[in-house]
Amino acid sequence: MPFLGGDISPLMLSVQNLDQSILRVKIGAPDRWEVPQDRLFTSTAKGTLQGSPKYTLQYSASPFIFAVSRSDGSSTEPLFNTGGSRLVFKDQYLEISSKILSTTTLYGLGEHTSSTGFALRRDGQPYTLWTRDQPPNVPNLNSYSSHPFIMDVRKGGTCGQAHGVLLLNSNGIDVVLTKTKMQFRAIGGVLDLYFFMGPTPLEVLAQLTSIIGRPVMPPYWSMGLQQSKNGYLTLDYCERVVQNYTLSGIPLETFVTDIPYMNHLQIFTLSTDYPLPEFQAFVKRLHAANQRWVPILDPQVHIKEGYEPYDTGIQQNVFVKDIAGGNYVGQLWPGAVHYPDFFNNATVSWWTSLIQGLHNQLPFDGLWIDMNEASNFCTGDVCSDPGNIEDNTDFVCLLSCSDGTSAAGSNAAGLPSAGIFNPPYLINNNGTQLDIKTKTLPVSARHADGTLEYNAHNVYGLSMAIATTQALKTVRQKRPFTLTRSTFVGSGAYAAHWTGDTASSWDDLKWGPGMMMANGMSGNAFIGGDICGFQFVATEELCARWAAAGAWQPFARNHHAEGFQEFYLYPNVSAVAKKVFTWRLRVMPYLYTAFYDAHTFGCSIMRPLFFSFPGDAASYNIDQQWMLGDALMVAPIMTQGTSTTSAYFPSGVWYNLYDHTTITGGRSQTVMANLTDNTPVFILGGNIIPVGPNGSVTTTAARAGNITLVAAMPAANSPWFDRCGQECAGKSQPGNLVACGHMYLDQGEELSVGTSLNNYLSFEVRLTGSTSVGLQGNMALNWPGAPGGGQGSGCTANVTWPMLTAITILGSGPVNTASVSVTEVGNQFSADSAFAATGMVQAQSTAPPVTAADGSGSIVSYGLPMPKGNVAYNSVTNKLSITVLDYQLRCPNGLKVTWSSPVVAQPNDAAG
Repeated sequence: MPFLGGDISPLMLSVQNLDQSILRVKIGAPDRWEVPQDRLFTSTAKGTLQGSPKYTLQYSASPFIFAVSRSDGSSTEPLFNTGGSRLVFKDQYLEISSKILSTTTLYGLGEHTSSTGFALRRDGQPYTLWTRDQPPNVPNLNSYSSHPFIMDVRKGGTCGQAHGVLLLNSNGIDVVLTKTKMQFRAIGGVLDLYFFMGPTPLEVLAQLTSIIGRPVMPPYWSMGLQQSKNGYLTLDYCERVVQNYTLSGIPLETFVTDIPYMNHLQIFTLSTDYPLPEFQAFVKRLHAANQRWVPILDPQVHIKEGYEPYDTGIQQNVFVKDIAGGNYVGQLWPGAVHYPDFFNNATVSWWTSLIQGLHNQLPFDGLWIDMNEASNFCTGDVCSDPGNIEDNTDFVCLLSCSDGTSAAGSNAAGLPSAGIFNPPYLINNNGTQLDIKTKTLPVSARHADGTLEYNAHNVYGLSMAIATTQALKTVRQKRPFTLTRSTFVGSGAYAAHWTGDTASSWDDLKWGPGMMMANGMSGNAFIGGDICGFQFVATEELCARWAAAGAWQPFARNHHAEGFQEFYLYPNVSAVAKKVFTWRLRVMPYLYTAFYDAHTFGCSIMRPLFFSFPGDAASYNIDQQWMLGDALMVAPIMTQGTSTTSAYFPSGVWYNLYDHTTITGGRSQTVMANLTDNTPVFILGGNIIPVGPNGSVTTTAARAGNITLVAAMPAANSPWFDRCGQECAGKSQPGNLVACGHMYLDQGEELSVGTSLNNYLSFEVRLTGSTSVGLQGNMALNWPGAPGGGQGSGCTANVTWPMLTAITILGSGPVNTASVSVTEVGNQFSADSAFAATGMVQAQSTAPPVTAADGSGSIVSYGLPMPKGNVAYNSVTNKLSITVLDYQLRCPNGLKVTWSSPVVAQPNDAAG
């Protein structure tokens, strides 16, 4: 293959056993570009092998081939096998291939739109990884992000078998997949391969994020509904939008301002239509109503003397350089611009000072960063500013630009190799092998450390996200919220991400969930899309269905450009949005806990069904339903002109979130939702979730409200399903059914995630029974300590837990209501505790005292006989309800609930 250049020799092979389940194989050469992991990633991997590895590596030196297999022999074929294929390593073309089974299913590669389903295509057409400003409303084109990670899922057994392959390379890449081959083609860097043994999909993701960084723990408020539009031209209009949301009763948490708030579209400035005193008053009113404000920032800095970001940027030398050694000139919204070099520490300091200045004027709560692929209206290695370009949004280049070596002038001796301008291999950019410098920073541009944009292009967005997140921590001294458009593997450890400029179409609504779940597989757990679509205007029906789906995705924002499609404008959309976003607030304790689990254990939040049921091959290609955390399955209506959808329910028992009716799994079933109905959502038996009160309109109000614990019991024949991090203590089986859950809570914005004993409350319900002794129920609430170090830290006063109002046991089996007993177990309460207000009788328990977990003394137990009317059993729905508890949850006191059946019965007969 001489047309691709000369071979590099010798090559160096490096093998690292990073963990029992993580193997790194790197093929490289001296002085080659490598992704700077120390700068970009927040790795938690041990880095050393402890115990026997779950993999084997076999290789031959001549010809060079290697194979990675499972050490336990559970897979008859290697997971990655280069035998029978070539290894190519040239300056600008690297190729490595592996045999793969035709029966395996492949997922990943992060951000791409597919019209053929969630699983990756195997037709030999390349998936291209090169970040660019390309809306995702056209299938199979490279877009804003680059995620060179693939998950391979194979059928077999209860758990299936999954493994992952990461090619850590930020150069342009084509990934070619066929029925029998996986091939990576990169135009630079090294072949830095990581293999993750799983064997479940959730374990693969946990292993991946131990390398690239665990998903970010967001501030509590950022999970609420956000409203944005590119087109709010005046502050007065913003005021009216917020007021209309208030009048409609639709819960609005955050108002987001797009570029019109800027003076001539220059970052860190204010338009005269957004006067500072009035703007300050607007933000103050938002905060007084427990709402938030998030402005947009683009990376591009207008070239204009007297404009502070430009003047200080020139003084501090913070901009990316062109091939001739000057500050690279591009064009974006304000006109001619320079691009901050976020690889430069001086740039990070400069960026922080500008963010501090804006915050001093207007105390924002988070930042949205956009156009950071980086986007450019022009194409060229050196461009000149004629000095008369005005701000515009027409995407038309008005600069004078030149290309390649002709632009270097007297600096020709310092040029990179000529191939940098015309790589011998053309990745399939835009599906047409478009020149990779088109409408972005040129590949010949340089960063402060000498790195060529050719190598670092795909991590520009990540470097900006890191700088912005660090600045927010410094400026606000609170947990940061950063929303970024361009991402690389590792971005999810710093920022939320949305899928970009989708169209307001039924196709885009349907394509969205698959793209979001693929993002989650690459560590972008805080993911969402523009609800109702960004381009064009959604119909009332489309916007209603999109709102119903978007309320049950990790990040929720209504954002658009053309026309107006705020939720309150359409009667049907207003009605459904009020319902579904009220419910989003009600499940916020559960959702926040899911974010904590993702941050702690590395899982995604919006997951494909096979993450929970990896052995269920029927779930492998479902991309219009998803699990939200461990317990909830979402099955929205996403087809025009219908009120039903065929939803697949994996084996087990499922409970409707709203009316608690049961569905037996292992089959598809028609579910219904009229246009103004709640989204079809189901609780998987075996889980316990906390649910907040109805009627809240902000996360602050929701946090202050009481909670109900809803325990969904499994059926006697329910199969195993996978969880994020921690399993229940003991598996369910006939005669011994188990449901479990937990709730994480902190102050919501503190910089460090809580590790005190009182940050983490666990729940468990057990139903035991036999034909001889009847059915016995036992529920326990206790404070085991947060995973990762909270067990010994004791209780602190920095978290106020809500009141527990009610407990609902779904699938409880027959209950003798007179047998229900509620007992508080603890050592920090008195006779006038919260129970006194309920009228319940307190009686000293006859149980012997035991020593508290922290050694602080004896635990005194109080039996609490329930007053008449507070316990009910519904034999039709097989549900036990305990209401009017009004029990103040407080560490370290636990709670115990017991009951028994009135007759001899097998556990959960009605639910099975």
